[in-house]
Amino acid sequence: MAARSKIVTIAQALRCVSNIKQGKACSMQDAKATMILLDTALKTSRRTARGLKNQLSSSDNMVTRLM
Repeated sequence: MAARSKIVTIAQALRCVSNIKQGKACSMQDAKATMILLDTALKTSRRTARGLKNQLSSSDNMVTRLM
């Protein structure tokens, strides 16, 4: 019986995606964990980008007002 892998990092999820692209087997449990993890990572990156954009706009407005 093969040892079960537990996908907890984005690197592990990307390795599972790579295996699927190559036509290799990936367990349903690993595929599901990969989808959930990558979905969460995407949402986090979007939220971070939106926050950074707001911070930049705020800083730009402050500099403009000081000039």
